[in-house]
Amino acid sequence: TILGQPVMESWERPYMSAMAEAACSAGGRILEVGFGLGISAAAIDSFPDVVEHVIFEANEQVCGQAGLWSDGAARPTTVYQGFWQDLVDDFPAGSFDGILFDCFPLTAADYRDGEVVEFFPVAHRLLRSGGIFAFYFDCGSSWAEAERGFLADTLPMLEKVGFSSVRFSDVFVSPRKDCPYFWKDRFLLPVATK
Repeated sequence: TILGQPVMESWERPYMSAMAEAACSAGGRILEVGFGLGISAAAIDSFPDVVEHVIFEANEQVCGQAGLWSDGAARPTTVYQGFWQDLVDDFPAGSFDGILFDCFPLTAADYRDGEVVEFFPVAHRLLRSGGIFAFYFDCGSSWAEAERGFLADTLPMLEKVGFSSVRFSDVFVSPRKDCPYFWKDRFLLPVATK
């Protein structure tokens, strides 16, 4: 939990792994925004074409866990503590080949999209040409609502900031019966290419 709220659980492993696979599909230098339980970090670390892994984590306790995890990582890994909004300006345009974004929203206003919409232009700037951006997405009370919301709202925003290709797939999961934050049978996985 973060700030008393459930954030990530082990049943999300298929989704986190699929996000990591998408973000790492071009190999190279990967930025991960939000460490969570380290599920996606471990997946990123497993791809041999990844040459460097950079992690941004705002929560001090979770950042400490990320730092300990990075000590045993197979790939060179650097963990930065802080909010992505405070860290991104330290990186020039085209710094990354892939970005995975999954951070916990800190305000009720950000809860719908977990700050990701604000990150769209930043992701576009930080990616090299052909770079891949994969991010956590959840809206609506059903799969159909999530898909409609993505196509109607999110996809046009990604195109507006300059992503040349946007696709999505579904990733089936089995959340625990009493999970307070997710009750669908699948996640929508957006993948945008610069």
